[in-house]
Amino acid sequence: MSMLVEMGSVVENNILSDDVRAMVIQAPRVAAQAEPGQFVMVKNESGSTFLRRPFGVADVDREQGRLLLIYRVAGKGTRELAGLEPTMEISVEGPLGGGFRFGEVSGGAYSGKEDGRTLLIGGGVGVAPLIYTARYLAEREPENKPLFLLGVRSAEELFWQDYLKEFTEEIIVTTNDGSAGKKGFAIDALPDILAAHDIRHIKICGPTIMMEGLAKLAMERGIECQVSLEKRMACGIGVCLGCTFEGKVSGKRWKICHDGPVFPAEEVFEK
Repeated sequence: MSMLVEMGSVVENNILSDDVRAMVIQAPRVAAQAEPGQFVMVKNESGSTFLRRPFGVADVDREQGRLLLIYRVAGKGTRELAGLEPTMEISVEGPLGGGFRFGEVSGGAYSGKEDGRTLLIGGGVGVAPLIYTARYLAEREPENKPLFLLGVRSAEELFWQDYLKEFTEEIIVTTNDGSAGKKGFAIDALPDILAAHDIRHIKICGPTIMMEGLAKLAMERGIECQVSLEKRMACGIGVCLGCTFEGKVSGKRWKICHDGPVFPAEEVFEK
């Protein structure tokens, strides 16, 4: 699989909440290659920012050649992206990194299908790359759709369910303020889910502190767990060394953009 730089065009750039936007980009060459858990680096060539911005691929429509990116408006670069309108050009570099792996069989090989139930857990805009992951699992094994644990701040962020419901068996919601679902954090709901379902695989993306607690619980229970790391990236291809960490098991210095962003939980967090 090769990395491309493609001049795409904006199809939609919709408002989901006060600070979250959903951008659909026509970029058929990148869309044809993107896999669940990978990311792209995008740039508004007519904007004032120099560096590209990394975003996890939220979903893909290969037939129409389109990518979905869901992002939080948090600074100058994302404010400029939020101002893009349909037909405007946007440069897309990708797909980048290594995504989620499915169905480990032996020696690091993967079958593409999960044995047993998978639980996807997302928090904040970390939910975005799990949409495409849920689609992948549902289309590969429609009789074994994943469960989804959605941890958000309030009921205002329940728009994620519209993107997930087609591809999931059940969506369990926690909100920080108790305005929807279970009051608390995602980790507060996890023990009940594990008691009610035979979960064999967990895939997580969200804030680091959230992922650490969830991953540790998964590892304690002997559940195969993968985490997708969120990190500021300058180059996206492993050259600048700005997004590295030391593996807990291997001791290797990993580049999140090049070697990840998805890693086995035990390589990222202490058991």
